Amino acid sequence: MKIIQIIGRSNTGKTTFIANLVPALSAHGAVGVVKHLGHHGFALEPGKDTTLFYESHAAISGGIDYEKSVVIRRDNDLDSTLETLCNAGIDYAILEGFKSRPFPRVVIGDLESENIVLRNPSIEDVIAALPEFEDYYTVEGLVRELRRECDISHAGAILTFNGIVREWTGTERTEYMEFDATVDALAESLRQEIESVPGIIGARFHHRKGRLYAGDDLTYVAILAKHRQEAFAAASRAIDRLKQELHDVEL
Repeated sequence: MKIIQIIGRSNTGKTTFIANLVPALSAHGAVGVVKHLGHHGFALEPGKDTTLFYESHAAISGGIDYEKSVVIRRDNDLDSTLETLCNAGIDYAILEGFKSRPFPRVVIGDLESENIVLRNPSIEDVIAALPEFEDYYTVEGLVRELRRECDISHAGAILTFNGIVREWTGTERTEYMEFDATVDALAESLRQEIESVPGIIGARFHHRKGRLYAGDDLTYVAILAKHRQEAFAAASRAIDRLKQELHDVEL
C-alpha cells in the first residue's frame, strides 16, 4: 500500500486537491483517505443507534445500509487506521495532514517541510511520482498482493513470518537501528532467489526503513507455494539469508 501524504496550511486547497486525486488514483487501484481532524473532532449524530453503541463503549460500532457501511472505532492513532486500510486491500492511502509523521509528501502552498516529493503539483505529476512514495504493509496486505499478482485466490500454501530488530555491542543492546533504502535491494534479491526454487509460485518481502527500535516489526515475508513443505523450505532459506545479510535480525 502506497502512502501519499498531502500537507499544507489551512485553506490552501488540500481537500479539493485530494477530491480530484482520488478518481485518478482509483484507475490504478483501491483508494483510502484519512484526514487529520485535529482538535475539531467529528460529531456523531445524536440519537442514532451506532452512536448509542459507541457511547456504550463498544470498541467498534458499525452499520450497513443498501449501498455503504459505516464504522466507528475507538482507536484514534494513525497506525491502527493504516493497518485497517492495508488489511482491507487498499492500494493507495491518502493522508490529509499528520505533518508530524515523516512520510514522503506533497505540499500544497508555501509551507516549509522535509521529505517533499512534490510541491503544488498537478494530478498527473502525483501519478507519475507514485514510486517515490512510501510503501506500507501488514502481513495480510502482503499476502493479498501476492495472491493478486500471482492470480491465485484459493490455491497453494501461504507461509508468513516477521522478525524483530536487535543489535548487541558487547553486553549492551542498542536502543534503535537505522535502515536505509539499501534494504530494498536485499528484499528484491531475496524474492528472486526464493521464486527460483521449484514449487514456489511467488514471494513478497517488505523490510521497513528508517529508525527502528528494539521490538519493532522489521521484516514481513509471504511465500506462496504448491505445497506446504516447499514453502517451509523456502522460508528456511530466506531466514538463513537474512541472518547472513542482516546479522542484527532475530527470527
